[in-house]
Amino acid sequence: MAKGGGLLCVMNDIAPECERHDYEAWYQRDHVPDRIGIPGFQHARRYRRLNGPRAEFLTFYETATPNVLCSEPYLKRLAAPTDWTARIMAHFRSMSRSICRVALDEGQAGAGGILTLMAQQEAPAAGLEVQFAAMLEQPGVTRVRLWRADPTVTVPSPEEKLRPGGDASFATIMVAEGTNAEMIQAALTAHGFTAAPTFYSLIYASPLLKEAPA
Repeated sequence: MAKGGGLLCVMNDIAPECERHDYEAWYQRDHVPDRIGIPGFQHARRYRRLNGPRAEFLTFYETATPNVLCSEPYLKRLAAPTDWTARIMAHFRSMSRSICRVALDEGQAGAGGILTLMAQQEAPAAGLEVQFAAMLEQPGVTRVRLWRADPTVTVPSPEEKLRPGGDASFATIMVAEGTNAEMIQAALTAHGFTAAPTFYSLIYASPLLKEAPA
């Protein structure tokens, strides 16, 4: 998506007693359609962890601008969750919710089946975009993205009270997509990234909406 667009990144575990089929049905039948129906939401993707330190599930939503994530239609949805949402979110654990502005998005069109993510509480270092974009020179890397937290549109979510433990957030999120986990790891190492990444596999991608729904 275009540099300067909005991005909501959610990572979470779920409690052992949560039924997996119910969790998946809720996401696909209730939650993703609900979010994509909000004006300005353009795309959603869901991933499940292969290995690494971050939460088991990763979901992100692309929006036309970061301001969509503090818009009246979105805030109204947050203030009135469905009964199914309230029931499922009681099982969320290790939740993080980061409202970001897209600082870098480069690479081939389409999505790699493997994604690696690194997240930190600190703001990105100078020159990080150039360093990260250079990974595209390596085989197996198809797309690189850098998301920066946007405090001007970071607003509390009324849904947070449904989730035990509250919500964390990150200042910098780096994402690289590719076709092969070993190749992505080799590219990270070759370009000086030493933090432990988390590898995810794609489980769902919504259709890309070019225009906000009417």
